[in-house]
Parts: sequence; structure tokens; C-alpha cells
Amino acid sequence: MRFRSGRDTVRLCLAAFLGIATVAPPAAAAEAGDRTADKSAGKADDKSDTKTSEQAPSQTPGQTDTSTDKPGGEDKDKLKQGEKQLLGDLWGLRPALEPYGITFGLTETSEALGNFTGGLRRGAIYDGVTDANVKFDFRPYFKWRAVFFVRAYQIHGRGLTANYVGNLDTVSSIEATRTTRLFELWYEQHIADWLRIRVGQQNAGQEFMISEHARLFINGTFGWPALPSIDLPSGNGGYPLATPAIRFRIDAGDDLTLFAGLFNGDPAGPGVGDPQLRDASGTAFRVNDGAFAITELRYNPGNTPSNGTYRLGGWFHSERFRDPRFDTAGVSLASPASNGQPRLHQTNQSLYAIVDQPIGHESGSDAGFAVFGRAMAAPSNRNLVDFYADAGITYKGPFERKDDIAGIGIAYTRIGNAARALDADRRAFTGLPFQIRDNETVVELTYQAQLAPWFQVQPNFQYIFRPDGGVSQTDPTRHLRDAAVLGVRTVITF
Repeated sequence: MRFRSGRDTVRLCLAAFLGIATVAPPAAAAEAGDRTADKSAGKADDKSDTKTSEQAPSQTPGQTDTSTDKPGGEDKDKLKQGEKQLLGDLWGLRPALEPYGITFGLTETSEALGNFTGGLRRGAIYDGVTDANVKFDFRPYFKWRAVFFVRAYQIHGRGLTANYVGNLDTVSSIEATRTTRLFELWYEQHIADWLRIRVGQQNAGQEFMISEHARLFINGTFGWPALPSIDLPSGNGGYPLATPAIRFRIDAGDDLTLFAGLFNGDPAGPGVGDPQLRDASGTAFRVNDGAFAITELRYNPGNTPSNGTYRLGGWFHSERFRDPRFDTAGVSLASPASNGQPRLHQTNQSLYAIVDQPIGHESGSDAGFAVFGRAMAAPSNRNLVDFYADAGITYKGPFERKDDIAGIGIAYTRIGNAARALDADRRAFTGLPFQIRDNETVVELTYQAQLAPWFQVQPNFQYIFRPDGGVSQTDPTRHLRDAAVLGVRTVITF
């Protein structure tokens, strides 16, 4: 990393907050931007940028690589632009727009999933999401190091978790309330070769708290984990909601990157019922619901995908959170003497760590085995879930099929001690056989087959131990049996 004088550093920081590309005149800035982009072009994408839908479509649908710092040439074995899509170059439209920095994507992700035993009841569903996005890279034509990005979803079908399983770790990462909604709408400005500032409607789950290898799996908890999805207002950071935010990315060196984001505290705003219905169009653009701040430090030794990537992070929420057990007078909420008003705790926070570790990969290659692991914790006295961990192993290139990936993953979601104590209080005060929640554990086995450059098929099997901690929320005296889920996902890139 090249260090600047203190005066230059101050001027750059001021320029960042004023929305100016650089302290030099625009023409000089563009020229300098090209030089610094070329210098940083070799940075490993997986330490800093989200991937394209062709590379990893399994979590938040169609995660799009929005980096403008790309190597000048593609590897010889990679497909040309247009060959990865069913419609090719759209009769010359894609290459015609490319010199202007305009690219667009359209994918359709569809699933058929069935619960064959346990959970709420047996049954099967179809669900799907159409993901459309447009990226405008200002660098090729305007010589301005910035990106504008907009993205929308059309969500259809019904969810297996909501209708048949009733578990905490949503069976599918694309399960959501049916609607057509705006998802992302932001502008990102590059400052020299070390800082990127993104402003607009964003989703924290696109960049934070994500394991690259865990994204293979179908279950939603392997993307945005169950702990923040359940504990934060409206699951802040979880699909399919987004909210106004500002995100900073600082490249402290070739192998070290710091991400920091400040998001509105509740994407849908306060209220009862499904938060996705409170902002069904994705255009609420709320900014008065407290602050959700998250920071993540990433380290990739040697800046290569053949080495591991290690992440340490934490988040902080400024609003008040309800105690799962006690009221404002310190009496159990299950007691007949309770006033029914939960005690409120100031703020909320969590720490987490993530490891993505290839095993025996050749230099620069992503083929072969890889393992991943994530762990995070939050205070029990203001959260339903106080600990979460997942781990798994993947293998890319089985059966001499270089683009196929097989994997097995396990996720553990623990109900906090305060919530468990409330269950015990209910049993003691009522004399009824209330069940006491424990934890939910999911094991998933999946195989992602790349049948064509634009077409993926992914069968998967999930076994869910103790759905929702083993207790039905509609009837707390009812024990939920383990659920077995079988299904298949397809992804078509148009």
C-alpha cells in the first residue's frame, strides 16, 4: 500500500463526504483512476466483492459482482460475455452497450420443495424469484470511477417454512412474501485506490457476515444467518428487504480489507405482522428507525482464492429491545401478576467470526475441497437466539465436471436462556404441559450441476432437528417432530 501525506489524506476524506471523485480535476481524476484500477486489478474478488449469479446463485438471488476493478483480460477457459446467457448477446445489444459501461442481468430461480415428515404438516410447494438488475459503470465511457446499480425482484409461489415446516432456519433462501419489489438502488464512488463509498438502498446481507463456500446451500441460514435474521427488526440484512445506508470499503493492503456500513435500523418500520407486507414495494426508504452499524475485517493471505479468507466482525443496533422473560417490574411475563409490558433494554450487539478455507488447492484455482465455519453470539436478555454456528465442506469439480459443486453443511441455532426460562415459567404458572424450546439444527446435502453455461440444477436434502426449537408457536404444548425436506432448484440466466 502506498502511504500519502497527512494533507492528502485529509483532502481525500473531505472529498469523499462531499461526493467528489478525487481532489484532482475530473480529467486528471479519470486518468489517475485508470492507473490505480490497473494496479489493483489483481485483487482477489472473493475478499471484497459479491459474485455474479453464474458463480454463486444459491443465496440471495443473483448476487451481482459490481466491482469496477477487474483484470483486463479473462482466463482462456472462461466463456465470452453472452455465452453465459440463454439469450446470448441479445442480437448484439449487450456488446453494443458494453463500451458505455451498461450491463444488465435477468435470472429466474425456481424450486419445488416438499416436507415429507414432521414440522407443522406434510406438503409440497413451488416458489420462485425473477431477478432483474442494471449496472452502469461510468469508467469505460466517462473515465469516472463510479458505479450506479439498480435491482428488483418478482417473487412468486409459496414458502415451505411458512406453510409446512414452521422452523427458524428458512428452508429456502428465496422464500418470501409474493410481490414485485425494488431491492437495491445505489451509487458507489471510488476514491484513489483504497476507498469506495456506496450510498443508497442496500442490503447488508450482500457483503457482510457471508461465507463464500456456504452460499452453495439452499437453506437461507447459510446466507444471512438465523441469529441476525431473527433478532434484528425486520431481520435487517435478510432477503428480500433493503434500506437506505452508506457503506465504506477500505483496502488497507493487497490482502486486508475493512468494510463498514451504517444502515437504517428497520427496513420495514415498526408494526405487527409480516414486515415484508409493511413495505411490499421496497420503496419505503425509511431513515428514522434508529441505526444498524456493522463492521467486518477480511484477511486473505497472498490475495488468492487458493488461500483461506478470514473475517472478524460485529454489529450494533441503537434501538431498544424487549426482554424475552421479564416485564418492567421484573416479574415473569408468564406470571398472572405481570403487567404484560416487557422490560426494554437499550441497544443490541453481536460479534462474529468466519473462516473459508480451501484444502489442497493449486495456486489461483478454486477446484477441490473447501471447508467453512461461522460463529456468532448476542445477549440472551434481549434476543430470542443468543448463539449461532454453522460449518460444512464443499467439493468443486466432482466426476470431472469442473463447474459442478457438491456439499454438506450443518447449522445450529440456539434459543437463549431467557426465552427458555419463560417457557419453564409458563409451565409452572399454568400447570399445562408447555414445551421448553431448545435449539434447531439443520443438516443439508446438496449437489449443484452446471448443465449449460446458463442453466443450473440443484437437488438438495435437508433434515431439520427440533423445528422452531421443537415447539409449535400456535400451540406451545405441541412438540414439533423433526422434518425431512427434499427438493430441487433450477437457475436460468437469460
